[in-house]
Amino acid sequence: MRPAALRAFVVIAGALALVTGLYGRFKGIGMWSLGVDEFYISRSIDNVLRTGLPAFPCGGYYSRGLLYQYVVAGLRLCGWSPETASRGVSAVSSLLVLPAAYLTARRVAGALAGWLLVIILCVSIWEIEMARFARMYAPFQAVFAWYVVAYLRFTIERRDAALIWMAVTSVLGVLVWEGGMLLGFANLFALLVVQGGNPANGNGDRPPVARDFVRMALFALLLVPLYAATRDLRIFADVPAVAGAVPEDAATPLQIVAAWFAPLAEHPVWAAAFALPLLWVCLALRWIFAFRDRPMVFAGLCLTLAAAALHAFTAAVGILVLMLLMGRIAWSELAWRRARYFWAALGGFAVAWAVVVARSANAAGAAAVRLDQSTVVRQLFEAPDVIERVLLPWSRTLPILSLGLLVACTSLCWRAVTGREGRRDALAGLLALVVMLILAVGAIPTDRIETRYTFFLYPLLLLFGVCAILAPATRLAARLPASRLRGTVSWLVPAIAPLLCFAGTEDFQPRHLRDVDSAAVNFRVGMPAQWADHFYPRNDIGGAAQWLTAHVRPGDLVVTGVPSLDEYYAPIDYFFLDATDNRYEAYVCPDGRTERWTNRPVLYTADALKPLLAAHHRIYLSVFGYAEKGLKSAAAAAGWSFRRVWTADSRTASVVLIEAPAAAGATP
Repeated sequence: MRPAALRAFVVIAGALALVTGLYGRFKGIGMWSLGVDEFYISRSIDNVLRTGLPAFPCGGYYSRGLLYQYVVAGLRLCGWSPETASRGVSAVSSLLVLPAAYLTARRVAGALAGWLLVIILCVSIWEIEMARFARMYAPFQAVFAWYVVAYLRFTIERRDAALIWMAVTSVLGVLVWEGGMLLGFANLFALLVVQGGNPANGNGDRPPVARDFVRMALFALLLVPLYAATRDLRIFADVPAVAGAVPEDAATPLQIVAAWFAPLAEHPVWAAAFALPLLWVCLALRWIFAFRDRPMVFAGLCLTLAAAALHAFTAAVGILVLMLLMGRIAWSELAWRRARYFWAALGGFAVAWAVVVARSANAAGAAAVRLDQSTVVRQLFEAPDVIERVLLPWSRTLPILSLGLLVACTSLCWRAVTGREGRRDALAGLLALVVMLILAVGAIPTDRIETRYTFFLYPLLLLFGVCAILAPATRLAARLPASRLRGTVSWLVPAIAPLLCFAGTEDFQPRHLRDVDSAAVNFRVGMPAQWADHFYPRNDIGGAAQWLTAHVRPGDLVVTGVPSLDEYYAPIDYFFLDATDNRYEAYVCPDGRTERWTNRPVLYTADALKPLLAAHHRIYLSVFGYAEKGLKSAAAAAGWSFRRVWTADSRTASVVLIEAPAAAGATP
């Protein structure tokens, strides 16, 4: 009775979740206008349909999501609208994640875990919103989900044929999203996983042979074309500088390291604090040298100390965790008695750098700003910057879910490294893969931090949550006293506990799902800013276009600062972009006069509106909310009439009317 009842529960719950997921992903998917980021790739697809290449009229190529662009272009040739075609590909991609997620979860924790993960993915609001987002994130998640299936077959089941699929999905991944470069590193990581081991704990693998070095070399060479495919080709020449433009201030890794060590040169006394941990390093080398017959352990321990000495404590912790999860070294081998000088050196470097961070901040005049413990911790663990790029964005948006997943991952890692004593299994292999990828994400230089940049990891993180809940729930059900209900409870508790826990998080919102195609949900009306950014904020540019169509009269001038307006309202005369706007380089063509996405002439300052206003008397200008304030001040200084005539319900975009004084008096 128990297996039959469990199967019935899974079938009914799975069917309901699938129907709900289909509703959330496809209902009204092409109804609303494209958001700005959606417009960028849609405009490039327009260029594909026009010339066969994603080439801008003013030069350069939009190389992001090439495979996605051509698939959508094919659907548009079949008569699909830009909104339906581009979002439809994302929605279908989201469905392709489900079978891969099931196979992965079943391999890790059994069929029940697979079905529970599929049910959660079907009703997840974040999964649904990304499935309705006309960008590459859901397609790349699908590619990554199937990559994980091949990764497990190679690293756990030792199927060499899976390497071919890993290589294929790596290439597909980078053609879908430039973040697919991470799969190139994952390939090398997988080859490291299957080599070496800890013979003392029953996890010894055969020593590497010539074929292994050939594989490593081939996958290392594969990184070259993968990296080349991530290059931004939209700019073939330097964009001319404009007075007042935002300067580039990106620092190189060498400059960052030099900045770390600058206080030591200025204050030799602080440098003396490193003498003791350096002495402990020398004493620890004798213990490390005992692992010379296990090269990966020897190198890993040396790199851990080097990372700590270089202020990169996230890297140091990450290397140790990876070696433990990969079974390269056992937890017992890191015991204090054996490794006391190693741990003392790590602790000594942490204390020394904490003192340097605190003293250098105060010496630089930062005492006026409260230097709390969190500031010191962030600076100690900023390389790779996992805290700022992964942990904080997630915790600000999904505090309950993030805390739950962090606890689940931590508990699973602890059980993996202390309970198995180095024996490798599928769960430990996935934990190691996710740790490696999170470290890689933290190391990639980027100016923007968005939760959607780590969206591809979400199914695996949910799987860890399911596994962390499923095991104790099963043990709890088995310990219940004998009764008539024990047989039912023994399968119902493990089956329902992960679902109830997920239902208590921010990612389960029945009302949001029910109204997923409404204007309020689509345009994030009344939604907290962190949620709007998490789902991607949209502006009702289609509404602005309708208003302009109804109100613009012959002789009026139309200027836009919102490029996506060009998709819905063609008679635009100029594009307005303040020279201090950080979008300058991405928007302006190499000639310095043309806007890249709309192919309209660019106006850089409010003063550029003066001759146009003198000739036309009335200018309708569509702008984002942040740009409206500056224009209003400039209009007041020039004596122009300035008033908002239309605004989006989300209050993030508007249309303003600027009139010369004489024309303002004649406006009806």
